[in-house]
Amino acid sequence: MQAGDRSGSRGRFLGKNVIVTGASSGIGRETAVLFGSEGAVVVIADVDEPGGKRTVELIEDAGGSASFIKTDVADPDAVAALVDTTVGRLGSLDILHNNAYWAPLNRPIADTSQDEWERTIGVTLGGVFLGCKFAIPVMIRQGHGVIVNTGSTAGVVASPKFGAYMAAKGGVLALTRSVAFDYGADGIRCNAVCPGLTETPATAPVLADDDRREWLLQRILVGRVGHPSDMAAAVLFLASDESSFMTGQLLMIDGGRTIA
Repeated sequence: MQAGDRSGSRGRFLGKNVIVTGASSGIGRETAVLFGSEGAVVVIADVDEPGGKRTVELIEDAGGSASFIKTDVADPDAVAALVDTTVGRLGSLDILHNNAYWAPLNRPIADTSQDEWERTIGVTLGGVFLGCKFAIPVMIRQGHGVIVNTGSTAGVVASPKFGAYMAAKGGVLALTRSVAFDYGADGIRCNAVCPGLTETPATAPVLADDDRREWLLQRILVGRVGHPSDMAAAVLFLASDESSFMTGQLLMIDGGRTIA
């Protein structure tokens, strides 16, 4: 199956209720649409209301079921309301994909403002913490649940002028392992997909920087940047029963970046 081709859908997620944060574009949108194509009822959570509603339209146009809840993942009350509303409407929360992030580009640490640091940690790491914090009690009561966090190769290997993002994503990877360790006995699995350089609206400035793009491409062994569909396929694998013996794992989807 080629990147972006959803013709192989098998309905793996029929009867499953899924929240995807940061799903107004990029990896989050692609993942939400793929969940919808495989039978899940998808809740789109994002601060970008027009983008989030467009994702809902894409799912519904393909015959799926979705809704949008405007959510700032750095706000504890908003994330609690997201989970409560989802469970109230749908009756359960089977899968949570913590995908939302924010970070400044081209900022070495000495040039990163306090506000930029706090927003990066609050959204990129804090949003994962809050998603887990409020979803886990629901999943414990159900006796099952799957959490897939969007990490990054930046949590494992260095890239230029990206310190706040690297710190936040390193925290996401550690938090993923912690959740898996503490809640496996409750029937909850938690893994992370770690994208390498992926072509999304958020990475457009990186790809437009010839020097930085070339530096990164030299370290991607397959010779291309990733597509959101590459990441979406990995997220659905980690959310499915096909990975039922996996928890606490960090799945690198990076074209070989982390070994180069």
